[in-house]
Amino acid sequence: MKKQHKIRQLMKALTEKKVSHFSMRKSGKRWITRSAIVLALAGGTGLIAVANPSLISTVAQALTLPSGNTEVGKIGNAPVIQTSNNSYASMQPLFDALIGNTQPSFILGDTIDGTGGKAIGWNSETSLSSSWMTIADADSHTNGASGLSYQTIHYGLGTADGYQDSDKYNYVSAKGQTFKVKNVGTAYDTKAKKNVPVSMEVKINGATYYDSESSNTPRDVFADNFRLLVAARNNNGNITLGYMVSMDGIPNPGSGQGNEGGGSGGGTGEAKGAASGIPESVNATITMYREDTKENLPEDTLMAMKVSDIDAGQAANVSTNGVHGFIISKPTNLEIKDNVLTAKGNDTVVHDPKELSANSYISLKSDNSFFLNFRDTNGNQRQGSIIEALFGNMGPVSPREPLGFIEVDKTTIQYGKDLPNNLYDFQDISFDVLDSTGKKVDTLKLDSSGKSVKSKGLPPGKYTLHETSGKWSSTGQTVLPDFTVEVKAGDTTTAKPKNTAVTGEITIKKSGVESGDAMWNENYTLEGTTFKLTSKTDGKTYTAVIGKESNGEWKTTVKDLPLGTYTIEETKASPGFTNTFEKKEVTLSYKDQHTEIVFGDAKGTNQEVKGENTLKKSDNETGTDQNGKGVLKTAKYAYFHDDDSTGSSPHKKGDPVKWSEKPAPQLLAGEVVHSAIIGGNPVSYGDNVVIDVDDESLTAALGNLAAGKYYSVEVDAGEGYVTDPTKHYFEIKKQDDKTQNIVTPESSSKEQLIKAKITLDKMVTLPDSQGGSGYNGIEFTAEPMEGTVADPVKFVTGVNPNTGDDGYASQELAYGDWKVSETKGVEGYEDVKPVYIHMETDTEKDILTISASYYEDFSKPFSKRTFSLKDSSTESNPNGEGTVGEVTPEVPTISLSTLHFNDNPETPETPKVPSIDIEKANDKIPEPGEGNFKDKDNNGGENDRDTPDTALVVEPDKATKITSRFTNNGTEALSHLTVSDKTIEGKIDVKAFTWTFKGQKLSTNKEGEFITADGKLLVLQPDEFVTGEAELPPLTDGQLHGDELTVGGIGVESGKEVGDSDKWYGKPKEEAPSIDIEKADTKMPESGEGNHKDKPNNAGENDHDTEDTAKELEENKVTDILMKGKNNGTEPLSHIKVVDKTIAGKVDVKNIKWTYKGKPLKVNKDGELTTEDGKLLILNPGETIEGKGTLEGLAAGDVHGDNVSIEGEGTRSGKKVGDDDNWYGKVKPKENPVVKKLADTGAALGQHVWGLLIAFLALISGTTAFIIQKRKKNEE
Repeated sequence: MKKQHKIRQLMKALTEKKVSHFSMRKSGKRWITRSAIVLALAGGTGLIAVANPSLISTVAQALTLPSGNTEVGKIGNAPVIQTSNNSYASMQPLFDALIGNTQPSFILGDTIDGTGGKAIGWNSETSLSSSWMTIADADSHTNGASGLSYQTIHYGLGTADGYQDSDKYNYVSAKGQTFKVKNVGTAYDTKAKKNVPVSMEVKINGATYYDSESSNTPRDVFADNFRLLVAARNNNGNITLGYMVSMDGIPNPGSGQGNEGGGSGGGTGEAKGAASGIPESVNATITMYREDTKENLPEDTLMAMKVSDIDAGQAANVSTNGVHGFIISKPTNLEIKDNVLTAKGNDTVVHDPKELSANSYISLKSDNSFFLNFRDTNGNQRQGSIIEALFGNMGPVSPREPLGFIEVDKTTIQYGKDLPNNLYDFQDISFDVLDSTGKKVDTLKLDSSGKSVKSKGLPPGKYTLHETSGKWSSTGQTVLPDFTVEVKAGDTTTAKPKNTAVTGEITIKKSGVESGDAMWNENYTLEGTTFKLTSKTDGKTYTAVIGKESNGEWKTTVKDLPLGTYTIEETKASPGFTNTFEKKEVTLSYKDQHTEIVFGDAKGTNQEVKGENTLKKSDNETGTDQNGKGVLKTAKYAYFHDDDSTGSSPHKKGDPVKWSEKPAPQLLAGEVVHSAIIGGNPVSYGDNVVIDVDDESLTAALGNLAAGKYYSVEVDAGEGYVTDPTKHYFEIKKQDDKTQNIVTPESSSKEQLIKAKITLDKMVTLPDSQGGSGYNGIEFTAEPMEGTVADPVKFVTGVNPNTGDDGYASQELAYGDWKVSETKGVEGYEDVKPVYIHMETDTEKDILTISASYYEDFSKPFSKRTFSLKDSSTESNPNGEGTVGEVTPEVPTISLSTLHFNDNPETPETPKVPSIDIEKANDKIPEPGEGNFKDKDNNGGENDRDTPDTALVVEPDKATKITSRFTNNGTEALSHLTVSDKTIEGKIDVKAFTWTFKGQKLSTNKEGEFITADGKLLVLQPDEFVTGEAELPPLTDGQLHGDELTVGGIGVESGKEVGDSDKWYGKPKEEAPSIDIEKADTKMPESGEGNHKDKPNNAGENDHDTEDTAKELEENKVTDILMKGKNNGTEPLSHIKVVDKTIAGKVDVKNIKWTYKGKPLKVNKDGELTTEDGKLLILNPGETIEGKGTLEGLAAGDVHGDNVSIEGEGTRSGKKVGDDDNWYGKVKPKENPVVKKLADTGAALGQHVWGLLIAFLALISGTTAFIIQKRKKNEE
């Protein structure tokens, strides 16, 4: 009753008092009515006034927020975050940060996870129940004063809030009533991994309103039995709910029923339906449920609800239960009032932009429902409606499964984080984070310690980390294979990859400079060679030692070296080597990110230690001075090994050193001996090292010897000596790392000269040879003769110790020539004539002969013995038959039979007769003749060429040695000796005469007389002689040579002049220049006789000198023509010309090329052949030139003939010679075909032909008719 009374009062008031318009509340939405509605409803609820809190302020962040986001306050425990970038596209990181590690069962509006997800909002499938009415039909749904009219709804919702006539509405008549908006999007089932359709149920918990424009006390809509109009529409995807209060039972006052959005009012003036109250708040619970199962979503459902279109003064309060945070824009029109986000100012929001607007916020929460209370905190401003815009457009941002994070903490396998030098770094490495589709979702860059920043938030799941670098070379590392990490919600997964740092290996290969890898013997090894490697990059040092030889190589490898540049120095050389390893530099450089180990190598050599030994030869009495007639300079020494050895040059102890062994020994002094006569046996040393001592220094020196033990021993003594049996040992041994050549102590070999034991038996003879007796005290003196160096030796006769007889004397004479004279005789007795003792060795047979003669030239010996020489041989001398003994190092003496001398009584002196003889010969010194111009021609033996008929034939290009000898063959000494030589035939003179007397070179005074070294005239005693040597130059003039040598002298006592002369003739070998040329095909022809003497076809099967023997050729086929020219004479030829001339046919031989010893020849302007340097070709006897040309193909029936001619000139004789040769070739003519004549059968043949022709025409006609008939049938 009370309620009805109050309604009546309200109605009365409305009819009694009219209000033309509402006053302006704000420039936005407003409610306009003609009457002031003052409604005090029983049981109305009052509102508690709230204090105005301070504006939003920045507070300390309680979260780790993405850059650009700031926590500005809290509602309950939920942070309020203001973003500086209002674009939805930038908010995903903020969503992820607020969601944290929440583990929801469902995610509302998840457009990221799974497939087919839809944002929550009004979409094409969204619908309301069929009971909802359209605004355009509102009038038809009014019933008296019940329900709002079209005009009232239009002006309450449509003008400012964008509602259209087609939008739908419905009424809520009591608390707790619900309505549903179906298919508003999807929810992602995180367990089933799929999206399901969802709808929303709105439960109205309550609503308040003002009953008049002057009222400040809100009343309960439902308590006053009024209804709440709910209008729903799609506002750009937002679910927009508009609320008005239908004051059922109170009629609409009529004209002027308000408008929205600042209109001026002025309705139709027609009053329909109920009056509209002024809404103050709407309280609702919105629950999300699955459209497919009609079940509510779980309470842990994650959602992001956008609340927009919050008009000025409205407080959009949502429950804080499960809220993770609120997001507001910057700038914002919202402030926190009484723990509620409330719009400031006087603006009305009528749309929702594509970015977060100043009158909107987003609530992220975990729940299946939320409490939503929209209240106008500005109080009664005559507002016509409350608008709630929920969810809707948020661009690409979406709630999604809680994120996790990845960070990388990288090390290296070898060095951990302690990288060895500046060639390694982490900073240029990044890891791309790839999702399950391979899409890159983040990149983590490492810092210098190998750590990355934490990734952005990532949905839980497995991710692939793909290592990348824009500059791998600076990292010093290899790339890791892609690896997978699992991200868990809210957790940070730390990946700790270990990369392989690129390291290097340096291999040092060592070899000998000469031996390479093959060591000569056990004294050499490269094992133990030590190196120091120094890094120029970081200064660290490393040691490397070469081990045992492996696979033929000596090397050491240093592994696990950091990248960088290294210097390599040898610090210790191995046995047998010196340190000649040159300092090396090796750089280990980064190759690529797939190569874990890079390689460097250094090669070097060490010089092998080698050595040398010098052996000094000397006489054991006189040193290096000549002793007797002994010859030290022809001593020969062989070298032997004194150890066993393997290696590249193996040997056994006692083996001879060989020239070919490794290393090859080098001769330092002396001459190489290839063969020798040893103990009468010819011995070939071949490759064995045997050295003849140097003539001047008397040394044998051998170098380039490998380390080891050796000895040398004399194998052949010089003339007059026995071999030294001593083994001269020496060892070549490394001293230090620097000394390459070891000079061993000099060896000394002392020679024993052969001595001759001479025994004399001196007797004094009675007159008329009546008898005699030995006589003591007689003195003989042995004086060395020319060529023998020794002190005189005295013999003094005494008692023979063996027989007791007087007149005995014995002495040893050095090997040589001696004159033994009686220097102290017996008065009244003649001294015996001098005796000449001569010792000589036949070096070809190793036979030593000693003889005694009364002649100074040792002719006609009266005593003689021979001895065999053994040298170093262990066998007897094969030439020793008839010898009286062997001369050995143990028995180095020879002897003569006792010389018995008799002193006869003095006889009258024989008159002195001066006489002189001269002989001239070649090569060997001639024997003396009769002299004094009495000798017959050619009296001096085989080399005496006194006449042209006996002239010596000499090589024309060689000089000839001329020997001479003039002898005092009288009984008087001669002086004033002169010699002259005169050319009597030819134009070439004998030159360079040298004259020698007793080993001393003679000269002449201004008169041309021979003088001795002291300037005195030479006095030539009886039987003494002077020898001469000269040289006849080559007889290049080709003429006979003759010259006459004349000697003159004067008797010292008689003053008589004497003289003699001798002729000598020589002639050049007769030159026989000759040249041959041959021409052939297929292969090079053999040479013939030449000089135009050859018969046709003399050079074999390919020689075709005549047309009858012409070579049968294939038609039009090229033929190679071969020619050979040969010097088949005895004289070199030059000025050689070759001419090829066609003598038959019209085709020439072309492209003729000549070669000499494989090298091409040229032709000078005179047509003469020259070598490549332009010099005239000199073709020596036996040498050839070869030519090759081509004969182009001949046509059938053609004949070709050509002649090649050659000519040349002897280089010495100037004689011209020549030769020529022909060659023929032909092609057979083509055969003409023979046509056999048919028998003339006359008409019969004609009839046959015509018959065949008629039959053929009939066959063609029949075939044509058949084809036409066949075609017609086919057409039918």
